[in-house]
Amino acid sequence: MYGYTSFLLRVLGKRGLGQLSSLELAIIIGFGSAVGDPMIYDDVPVIYGMIAVTVITFMQIGLEKFINTNKKAESIMDGEPNLVIDDGIMIYENMKNDNLSREDLFRFLRLNNVTHLGEVSKAFFETSGQLSIIYKTAELVEPGLSVLPNNYVNKTAVSANEKITEPGIYICRQCGNSSQFHKEDIVYHCAKCHGDSWVKG
Repeated sequence: MYGYTSFLLRVLGKRGLGQLSSLELAIIIGFGSAVGDPMIYDDVPVIYGMIAVTVITFMQIGLEKFINTNKKAESIMDGEPNLVIDDGIMIYENMKNDNLSREDLFRFLRLNNVTHLGEVSKAFFETSGQLSIIYKTAELVEPGLSVLPNNYVNKTAVSANEKITEPGIYICRQCGNSSQFHKEDIVYHCAKCHGDSWVKG
């Protein structure tokens, strides 16, 4: 069963062994059930398992061909990538739809060598569960919200209704929006997310 399953995975090709879509996850679960029983239980003939995984394999191949030629079916089965960062600002609504937490997003960004959101033009949460990032060119990078863990960020925060003592660009701690504050300005709520806490960029 192990050898035959390895052969069928080779038939499926590299795409079946890459990042899993929902359809590919289903075949892995199906393979596990079909392969496991003949390997464990004496009363389940090996031929039954071979028939089961063969049927699953050809169903997978047929579904993939159908989905690749039918955009509507592809959208239903795999979903669509979601924009989660736009010009350095987090889009919480899309993150919520994908059950993507701020901490998970920051972890993805750190793994892709991002230190703050000002470096990111756009980021998409892909249907594979991975994050794809479009970086800003060096001359377009702006101050942005740090993605480092909190204990590595030493910048002091200011809150809404406080008076600015040190002028400059400040970053909303909730969404990453930036705003220019002058000395003696009264800190206001973020126009993007209504956040009330800012750090100096």
